Amino acid sequence: MKDKVLIVDDEESIRFGLTRLIEQAGYTSLAAGTAAEAFRIFSAENPSVILLDMRLPDMTGMEFMKKLKETDSYISIIIMTAYGTIETAVNALKAGAENFLTKPIDPDNLLVLLSKTLEISENKRRSDYLKIQQKPADFYIGTSDKLRKIHELIQLLAKNDTTVLILGETGTGKGLYARLIHNLSARAGYNFVEINCAGFSRELLESELFGYDKGAFTGAVGNKPGLFELANGGTLFLDEIGEMEFNVQSKLLKVIEDKKFRRLGGLQEKVVDLRIIAASNRNLEKEVKNKSFREDLFYRLNVMPIVVPALRDLKEDILPLSEYFLNSICQKQGKRITGFSDSARNAILNYSWPGNIREMCNLIERSVILCDRPVIEPVDLGLTPSVRSREVPHVPLGSLEELEREHIQKVLQASGNNLSRAADILGITRSTLYSKIKKYNLEVLN
Repeated sequence: MKDKVLIVDDEESIRFGLTRLIEQAGYTSLAAGTAAEAFRIFSAENPSVILLDMRLPDMTGMEFMKKLKETDSYISIIIMTAYGTIETAVNALKAGAENFLTKPIDPDNLLVLLSKTLEISENKRRSDYLKIQQKPADFYIGTSDKLRKIHELIQLLAKNDTTVLILGETGTGKGLYARLIHNLSARAGYNFVEINCAGFSRELLESELFGYDKGAFTGAVGNKPGLFELANGGTLFLDEIGEMEFNVQSKLLKVIEDKKFRRLGGLQEKVVDLRIIAASNRNLEKEVKNKSFREDLFYRLNVMPIVVPALRDLKEDILPLSEYFLNSICQKQGKRITGFSDSARNAILNYSWPGNIREMCNLIERSVILCDRPVIEPVDLGLTPSVRSREVPHVPLGSLEELEREHIQKVLQASGNNLSRAADILGITRSTLYSKIKKYNLEVLN
């Protein structure tokens, strides 16, 4: 998706000229002649950067910038003025502007400044978002021996700096355990950076991981640091690493072993100190035998594996987990719900939870929104007997494709053939789900 740049200037000729320049540089341009019009566009389009004139018909640029920052503290603003003084520039920067340009605008200077501002803004948003960490205690829910052993292993791993491989079905909370290891480790003061390897093509995944220098490929209008750099000092979590293409796996292995890399198109070698935690819902040992996953990378990652059980195999933890999610969601939603009715508890216990923890959390959040009673009933959860009776029994043995086909069919049936909900439970996009349905010739009832 192209970055959006909003031009706010009362002179039509300036808006026209800047629009052409920005669009030729590969960005999407938006334009407004007044603060009121600009704020409407800002609210609807969510631009990445605003080029803001200091003098507008309905308010000053400084006043408008203050209004923008109150709405979105992350919005990047470049001030433009024909009345540039050092004092004006300093005041604008103090008020939150990222940079300052004087008219007439130099096109080359603007494009360099725009690229730099976008890079800084993206890094700040990502870094600040990833620093929002949940308390470690939030994950110690459940009392079964299986979970207790996992919690003990996590505390051990947090004290060591080795690579970790977390295995388990989709929705079992692999990402939460990865974050917990980071939060309990000596790296907790640095970034926890995560990426889902299944969501990117080979080219995009390399770009995200390694970053690139200006001119590395068409569209690389500036330098962009990759996730290896953003995670320096901290932890890089590679979710669904089994989806990573073979040639990217070899490059990842080299970074793990050498602790250094080059950006795409770059000549400078960068040294990084980071921990790698990887996760997969695939049987990677079988993938190694099938020659679709590198054996050397598997053994390098599999130093200390964690196998997360499916929710259906944690019967004694199901109710404590559901009550924890209920209390947590009610607190966030500001609703007073005392608990689950007896029939709702029975429904929760008898349901097979094909989407695991993720499905439970989503269903309870929906039930809290829908419920207007003191307790949650089965109708709020949507766990009706008719839905349960249509579920496909879990089959623990078989090939990976057979298990995937079985699991997708089960989720489709459990969700009442609601494709959006099924895709959410599976942790994939609707388009990916359509491809799987076609691949396995699955039955979808209307």
